[in-house]
Amino acid sequence: YQSADPTRNLMDNFEFEVLPGWQDAQPPVKAAFAGAAKMNRLTVGPMPDLSDVEGESRWSQLAAWCLREGISPASRKRMMWDILTAFFVLWDLVTIPTQFLELPHSTFDTLMNWLVAIFWTSDIFATLATGVVLPDGTVVLALPQIARCYGRSWMLPDVALSLSAWGDIFVGASHGVRFLPFFRVVRMLRLARLARLQVVLNSLMDTNSVMLNLVISFVKSICGIILLVHIIACIWIGIGRLDEVSWVFREELFDAGSSMQYSIAFHWSLTQFTGAYADPWSKKTRLERLFATFSLLFGFLMASCFVSNITSLMTQISIVANHQSHQLKVLSRYLQAHNISKRLSERLQRNVQHALRIQAGGTPEHEIKVLKLVTEPLMKELHFELYAPVLRVHPLFRLLSDEDPASLRTICHTAIAEIVVFEADVIFCPGEVSSNPCMLFVLSGTLQYIQTDEDSDVLDLDRTMPGSEIAHGEWLCEHFLWTKWIYQGMLLAKTESRLLALTARRFQEILSNTKSKLPQYAAQFVAAVNRDIESMSDLGSSVDSEDIVCKLSAGAPRRPSFLTAKRAVTAASAAASAESSTSVVPT
Repeated sequence: YQSADPTRNLMDNFEFEVLPGWQDAQPPVKAAFAGAAKMNRLTVGPMPDLSDVEGESRWSQLAAWCLREGISPASRKRMMWDILTAFFVLWDLVTIPTQFLELPHSTFDTLMNWLVAIFWTSDIFATLATGVVLPDGTVVLALPQIARCYGRSWMLPDVALSLSAWGDIFVGASHGVRFLPFFRVVRMLRLARLARLQVVLNSLMDTNSVMLNLVISFVKSICGIILLVHIIACIWIGIGRLDEVSWVFREELFDAGSSMQYSIAFHWSLTQFTGAYADPWSKKTRLERLFATFSLLFGFLMASCFVSNITSLMTQISIVANHQSHQLKVLSRYLQAHNISKRLSERLQRNVQHALRIQAGGTPEHEIKVLKLVTEPLMKELHFELYAPVLRVHPLFRLLSDEDPASLRTICHTAIAEIVVFEADVIFCPGEVSSNPCMLFVLSGTLQYIQTDEDSDVLDLDRTMPGSEIAHGEWLCEHFLWTKWIYQGMLLAKTESRLLALTARRFQEILSNTKSKLPQYAAQFVAAVNRDIESMSDLGSSVDSEDIVCKLSAGAPRRPSFLTAKRAVTAASAAASAESSTSVVPT
């Protein structure tokens, strides 16, 4: 574009045009699956109310109840219940073996017996109301199917164990029956719930630090060994009290008290895991020798597993540390060989070290090999749950999630990429033409968007320059989706930041042929850019998308969004600081 006046801005006669894919506007037709994005699973509607039909009201209520859904096994309510389950499992593991000590009964014991019986009874109903995860990953939430799955697995043992707890309370307390407490030993079968305990502990204690995970695993192993030693020690005391030739009577410890007997038994049980004390010629009854042999063999196996587990974890940490150290040395030699400046070398090394720390804290998706085994629909669900909440901060994508959720799922699955930038990184510069145009959403961190005067050709990164601060929940470069665009400013990372990049080409391929309101949105968006062409910006606040979406939805005008107001205040502050500053940017 040429002008008679060489000092005139060449952009005065320029207008942006809508991309060809959006020019053939089609009448907006609401998608057949409107609102389906709000449905995380297929649900069955409630049965119609037939209570006014004689003789059928009870059956209709029963049918409506059967069509209800249970709670998700990954919900917060279920997590809180699993924490209580972990507590009562640990309580049973500690207290049930202590009945061999014949400790005096207290009011606290009675209270806890009631709580344990009530909890395990309630757990039956809680399990009936919790969804079941099938082997293929499908979550079953229909109550009849949950009951069917539960009835084939743990329902009968749970009922029997719950009845034993109630029998211990009523029969044992009223008749003083001595044999009934031993029936509680049957509740040791509840140890199978340790699998749930393991899941709860993993979910609560899973961290991004490799070293912290190592410490947690070490503590869990120690606690598991101590718990096994406690159980074996209590059983050893029970064997020692069977008759007068057992070890409690031989060592004249019967009148020494339960604490002395437990300390000696605990010491003996601990030696079974180390093999430090195993005298086959000591006087033992047949039952004692049989149990001692079993304990020694079991302790040897558990100790071997414990040592091998710790050794494996330490080896993994050593391998990771050595690999990172080697990579840093290779980078340092490369920079020295090519005479890279000291300042840039330090920035590169700090950047790499920080990237390695981030990589150790969270594994990228492409490095998780097991995800390649997941089916395509499940990967779509995963990406939709990861990225859809970020996209919905934009009014257009909120409208799209209501009218065409299937397309939004495809966008989240095929058109999204994550970008990690570090402090002082330049994402783009003014006048730059992007080879892969993308709309950017800020996931975390803080960035600075800078636009210079028309006479400024060079940006001095060493100076603090006025600009707009971009934070979580804001977006940039939406223009790439609708027109051919050139960056109008510079985007600089003030802190370590994560961005979500929506590829413009893939977005257009997915939605250009759909019957939606996007062509109308594109036309109005580009028209708004052309009306304000003298103050073009890459920021989303350059055009208020909410107003366009409101017009397309035929709704009442909306008040300015929080992001629009925030950006207006930021721009006013930047303008005020620019006027008060007398410094000139070098060209």
